Amino acid sequence: MTVAAFEGPAGTGKTHSLMSQLREALPGRLSASHERVLALTFMHGSRRRLDARLHEIDGLATRFEATTVDSFAWRLVQRWRALARSLGHAVPAEEQYNQTCALAAALLARPAVAAWVSMSYPIVLVDEAQDLSPERSMMLFHAAGACDLLLAYDEFQCLNPTLRPMPIEAWLPQVCTPTSLTICRRTNNAELLAAARAVREGQAVRRDGQRFRVQVTPGRPNFAATWLANAIAWRAGGGNLAVLTPSRRGGFADDIVRLVRAGPLGRRGNGPFPVVWESSDEAERAALWQELAMPAACSVTDALAALEPHTHSPSVKAAKSWIAQQRRVLGIEQITADQVRCQINRAFAARRRHGGPAHGDYVAMTIQQAKNREFDHVVIIWPYTVRNDDEQKRRLFYNAITRAKRSCLVLVQAQELLDAPPFVP
Repeated sequence: MTVAAFEGPAGTGKTHSLMSQLREALPGRLSASHERVLALTFMHGSRRRLDARLHEIDGLATRFEATTVDSFAWRLVQRWRALARSLGHAVPAEEQYNQTCALAAALLARPAVAAWVSMSYPIVLVDEAQDLSPERSMMLFHAAGACDLLLAYDEFQCLNPTLRPMPIEAWLPQVCTPTSLTICRRTNNAELLAAARAVREGQAVRRDGQRFRVQVTPGRPNFAATWLANAIAWRAGGGNLAVLTPSRRGGFADDIVRLVRAGPLGRRGNGPFPVVWESSDEAERAALWQELAMPAACSVTDALAALEPHTHSPSVKAAKSWIAQQRRVLGIEQITADQVRCQINRAFAARRRHGGPAHGDYVAMTIQQAKNREFDHVVIIWPYTVRNDDEQKRRLFYNAITRAKRSCLVLVQAQELLDAPPFVP
């Protein structure tokens, strides 16, 4: 079996190279009708974009499966759970992702399991491999012994400090020499390219460009909000705009967005603009669960009554339908909070699998949420409350800059922040 890897900075065409390599590998590889290409990523957003790219390959529309590593691990463990138990392993619960992936890796180390996977998926393609934990990395290592493995990564775009050094580096250099990509294809704007390169290399960032600008906005958030409103009103060539921040702690970014939504700002009176915060699944789930205030255990009737006022949420509606079905089919009259929470979590997981983020032309989010995405224009709000080490600050700033295709404006809360990384070496 063969392993091919591509690595390089953001926007250099790593996914494009994966698709080209796949086209070269396809002839003669999917000979049986049941064989498919297995495409894996860590995040659902990346999975949806990978799915779209694979649909563009002639003849592959019905011959691939794009899923997350966690979903594939869960299916593998469920298929081979009898073998896992016979080997002394406990089968993890569905939401125990790391344990499930660790068990999947142990199963893939068994020749029979690896052969079973290769019969269905002779080619395995992995995008954004820098985000994989040691457990997920070992799944790929064992799969590479039976399947052709194609993967792409950029170590500098990993935003999880616990994944340094990158887990796939433990075995990847032993099985292939990655192809390094250097030419950025996302944008050809010299200012954006220079800013990203400076941050990546730990150099000082030039602050006074036309398409990349760093602006200090001290004092109350009104000043920064005016800059944001002007950036939205004056964005060259139209297009969408994302407000990105490394931290919402302290409320600086939230106050700016609130002011831009509330009404006109500055002498020119730009605004209001409907900038919407894109919530994370974790935060939305936690807020919903707190609002429900479910008791540890109750009757089915009481549970349905407690959920009824919240059925505007698709996740609650799905949980309510499941509870009613349990009573109708199995005669269950008591339910626990853990059972309800499990159904709500499953509904959120289904939404991640099948639905993309819903927003208009203006959206606000953390830099972590913006990972692997791109926007015409980006405004970065850099507050006092970025608590990470200098290396992590550079990675966050780099990921934010490289989301932009046309322009990037950086609003910094205080002058002294410019005298520290990521703005200076």
